[in-house]
Amino acid sequence: MQKNLRAKILLYIMAIAILVYSLFPIYWIVVSPLRGIEHFFTDSTKLWPTAFDLQYFKNIINQTNFPIYYVNSFVVAGSSTFVTIVLSTLMAYVLTRFSFIGRSLLLNTMLVGYMLPPMLLAIPLLGLFITLGIDDTIPALIISHIAITLPFGVWMLVSFFKTIPFDLEESSWVDGASRLQSIIRVIFPLMLPGVISVGVFSFIVSFTDYVFGLMIVSSEGNKTIPVGLATIKESTSLQRGELLAGAALIAVPMVVLFSFVTRYFIKGLTAGAVKG
Repeated sequence: MQKNLRAKILLYIMAIAILVYSLFPIYWIVVSPLRGIEHFFTDSTKLWPTAFDLQYFKNIINQTNFPIYYVNSFVVAGSSTFVTIVLSTLMAYVLTRFSFIGRSLLLNTMLVGYMLPPMLLAIPLLGLFITLGIDDTIPALIISHIAITLPFGVWMLVSFFKTIPFDLEESSWVDGASRLQSIIRVIFPLMLPGVISVGVFSFIVSFTDYVFGLMIVSSEGNKTIPVGLATIKESTSLQRGELLAGAALIAVPMVVLFSFVTRYFIKGLTAGAVKG
């Protein structure tokens, strides 16, 4: 009894230590710019600021194009996530429910594409976009992000489709549902953890991307937050307080988003890895 209690206490201590280690950098990014201009350096060693000031946040919002970068990031991330979820669901359905020549080769090829460094994909994609006349556009950046997120989405959802009995679809067909209605009404609710996992992964990858944002777009009105922050650092006189404020505005949405879907995300990753 006493031995089990000690083991539980040790487990909780380790869990708390890992939690603090993981969240402390995000906490420091958020708290540092809140110290304000007067206390930014004098309170730099204190865990809790003696005063709160939003001046750094006001500076980066009012003196730069940060709001444009912010909107662009959400548009690109939201669009690429939506397209990835739709296409990966349909492609995973085809790969698991139909037999055709080259099915395994297609899936393995997508996995190889996912393993390639983004820079290797960015260069040929840029050449293709220039040929099509859509370089330096938001749609081109969305397509670039889908090239990274779609293979992971297909791989994840293929594992989920394999765990869903085919009899469920046949029963819905007998009741008069079409194949598409069967996917939406019967299969999709059962795959919700996997879909959420794919969505979270796609959104975070797209929202925080730097390589494609740097290579594909160049005009000020099309830049996203990671590239925009780098531009602000190089072309303005703003100090690191403003840059930390911008970083905080990036980190907070990611933490909030992940906190709402953590349960589904872990369930999705576990089911996809074990049952697939």
